[in-house]
Amino acid sequence: MNKQLKFILKNSIIFASVSFAFSIIGGMFPDSEYTHVIGNPFLVSGITIEHVVGHIFWGAIIGLGTLSVRYIILGGSFAILLDVDHLLQFLDIELVSRMSHSLPFGVIASVVFFIVLRGRDLRMCAVAFAAVLSHLAFDVFLADVLSNSSTTFPLFSPLTFERTELGGLDWLGIQIIGVGIVAIVSYFVKRKEIRLESNFTKT
Repeated sequence: MNKQLKFILKNSIIFASVSFAFSIIGGMFPDSEYTHVIGNPFLVSGITIEHVVGHIFWGAIIGLGTLSVRYIILGGSFAILLDVDHLLQFLDIELVSRMSHSLPFGVIASVVFFIVLRGRDLRMCAVAFAAVLSHLAFDVFLADVLSNSSTTFPLFSPLTFERTELGGLDWLGIQIIGVGIVAIVSYFVKRKEIRLESNFTKT
């Protein structure tokens, strides 16, 4: 149990660190029309218990594709830790908001885990990318349920800071894609493990 906890904490810290570092990039473009002082996150970002629990739950759902408790927990952990960028708002500096709420960040997070874990845990890479999708999905869901509106993200930052609008049932499609990615990667990983185990037994 202690080993599992260390595994979850270590990888959660890695994800949070990558998200925070990536978000700092948003302060490097003071002349951009998308750069502004965002303000205290408790006042302007709508952080509530429902917001936190919802992201964790949505993230845990994408982890179900692995059929492993530790990846289910990490899915929830990664999904809420994507919002670590809110810490930068306390500094009252000009930023491009929601920098890490983007597909390039998802790819970067996956690559970081691939490098750190030396390619030995492709499920972690898949969960890292899918957790970004689940976070976006819940943000869209929350906007639709609470105010029947859409929300926007710099979906391709830092390639472009132009914001993409998502709303309605977009959240469902995004969440399904996230679950699908994790399930497909987990299937092939498991298949490879069974094949290796079979070959080892034969020898």
